[in-house]
Amino acid sequence: MDKSDNNVIKFWQAKHDKDTQRNLTEFILFAQTELTLYKEQGWDAPSWKPNKGQTLVFGFRQIEGNNYSPIDTFKGPYLEFVKAFMRQQMTLKEITSAHLWISMFRNLYLALVAQGDDKAPCILDVTGQTLKDIVAIIKQSENNLTRRYQIGGKLTYLVKWLLNERIVLTLPTFKNPFPRQADKVEQLGKEADKFREERCPTMHEMLCLADCFARAENVQDKYYTSALVLLCFAPGRINELDGLTIHSLQQGDDDGWYIVWHGSKGYPDHRKPVPPLMLNVVTEAFNRLIEIGKPARECAKWAYEHPNEFYKHEGCITPPYHKDNLPLSDSQIAHAMNIVSFLNWNGVSFQNSKVLANWLNELLEESTVTYSRLNEVVHQKYKKKSWPKNPDSKRPVWENLLLYRDLELKPKSAAKQFSWTMPSINAFNEQLSKKPKSMSTLWERFDMTQKDGIPIALTTHQFRVWLNTHAKIGGVDDWKIAQWSGRADYRQNSAYDLRTLEQKSRLSTELMVASYDDTPSAVTLKKYNLPVTLKSVGIDREGIADFTGIGFCTHNFAQTPCTKSGECVTCKDHVCLTGIPDTLEELEQLEKLISEQLDKAIQANGKDVFGADRWVTHHGWKLGHIRTLIAMMKDESLPEGTVIQIPVEHDPSPTRRALEDKKMVTDLEGHSNTKAHIKPQLTANINKLLGFG
Repeated sequence: MDKSDNNVIKFWQAKHDKDTQRNLTEFILFAQTELTLYKEQGWDAPSWKPNKGQTLVFGFRQIEGNNYSPIDTFKGPYLEFVKAFMRQQMTLKEITSAHLWISMFRNLYLALVAQGDDKAPCILDVTGQTLKDIVAIIKQSENNLTRRYQIGGKLTYLVKWLLNERIVLTLPTFKNPFPRQADKVEQLGKEADKFREERCPTMHEMLCLADCFARAENVQDKYYTSALVLLCFAPGRINELDGLTIHSLQQGDDDGWYIVWHGSKGYPDHRKPVPPLMLNVVTEAFNRLIEIGKPARECAKWAYEHPNEFYKHEGCITPPYHKDNLPLSDSQIAHAMNIVSFLNWNGVSFQNSKVLANWLNELLEESTVTYSRLNEVVHQKYKKKSWPKNPDSKRPVWENLLLYRDLELKPKSAAKQFSWTMPSINAFNEQLSKKPKSMSTLWERFDMTQKDGIPIALTTHQFRVWLNTHAKIGGVDDWKIAQWSGRADYRQNSAYDLRTLEQKSRLSTELMVASYDDTPSAVTLKKYNLPVTLKSVGIDREGIADFTGIGFCTHNFAQTPCTKSGECVTCKDHVCLTGIPDTLEELEQLEKLISEQLDKAIQANGKDVFGADRWVTHHGWKLGHIRTLIAMMKDESLPEGTVIQIPVEHDPSPTRRALEDKKMVTDLEGHSNTKAHIKPQLTANINKLLGFG
């Protein structure tokens, strides 16, 4: 059998013609012999340590809360069933919340013991009364209502499983007796307000992260800030970064950039578009991570291509002809494994065994140590059960974007030059929030604090909350936010909506109108990123006005294409509104640019440069319109929402020009189709608009 066959997942299924005792016995035997998860830790061990999440303790700690306290394990066949059940569930999907299963099994164990009968607890003894007893025990032991609901959900699943697999046939229909609690962000009161305030990062905290990324110089800071940046261009969970590869950043057919993202919690793999404003930052983050992880990727690829050879790195001191099956001295072992600090002062032999790591002591107890043996140690430590594939991306491990060498991110430690590893969630959270450890946080290394001097403390999940909250403030639809965040159910958006009650009510208050005939003003609609109707800007036509950055385009594209080629500021179909944020600033910036171009055109015209006189006329005409718009925007007598528009006479259409050339009437109101002179005030209006009269 090939080694890869060990990863084939098989699940036990009951044979319905057998009795419950036989089904239980076969299930336990199947899990014990066929499933290999945690096999190296031993079936008889009182606890199992998953690859991620809390230790699974099959019993009760003698001192609750002390992780080093002895364990009083479950008794009898109940213990065997719990281990079999957990091994199958974790083989199906290894989750970090498996401790909820253990909590449920502890409460069920207490209920079975309370039944008495002077016999060892067994899952076959679960009855309807047992279920009532466990509900009472959960109510008494769990004060947290959310945790009650979660444990009750595990119990509901177990009852259904016992019935379906014909382990226990006499159980009644069981539903979770504990109601689901409203998310804290949806609750009222001072405690909920405080939670919302602390949960959503401030703009100051987000800018601090951006500053850290810009100033990062050493490997540790470049690595962590680059990874965290990838949680800021779009909402993502920190564990989803494990699925990124060095090829994940790609350019689409529309020239836009996106990242191939591997979702979690039921959301399929998808593409997260990179906003143009974030493209340079995201690209830089990718390049930094690719550069940092290059040595680790080389080690991982070597381990795959040369499974029986030790990776002889530059730190090895053996001669080139030294074969892998020849014995190694203490000094050669130390240099090969990057543990030179364990050698005595003479650098020849290891120090007293009490200061050595357990794995090294066990290794030195062997008669001879060779490169082949060291290679076995390396593979045992760094090869995960999914080797050589990344379980998320289905790509080789040596393409992982976040791959790095062991101890490489600890400045005072030497990187293990033969290793490759991935970061844990705790490693990132320890960079963002001070833990009772001597290591410094990201904020401390860059001397970053809150505005009042209080230390900054965040979690990786808060970046996701910040993006969701501000998207909601900006008026983005729920389905778009869910899709953007990789959320399978849009109703889960509410847990990430950290808007204050004032912010939530402000939109509905401003959109309320006095009668059914009125509509919200264009300024209100734009403020909340809602579609601005043509009628709200004074155009008697159905449709939506397109925002241009300084105003709204009302051109009817069904009749003619744009005739201005983007020269919106001199177009009669373009309207500006007083009160629209940033409009005045954009116009003043545009005035500065056009003024510089006009000055250059005037200088060129003075030197008789061919065509310069036409540019003087063009820029002067455009600048006159811009300055007039600025003057009207600054007029405090105009109420908010006043429409400012170029007169039709200042932007005549080709038809109007043709009629004017023939001295025909161009105004449809109050005139018949007869010849007439051009309005005499037209020239005066142009001069006034340009500021010349």
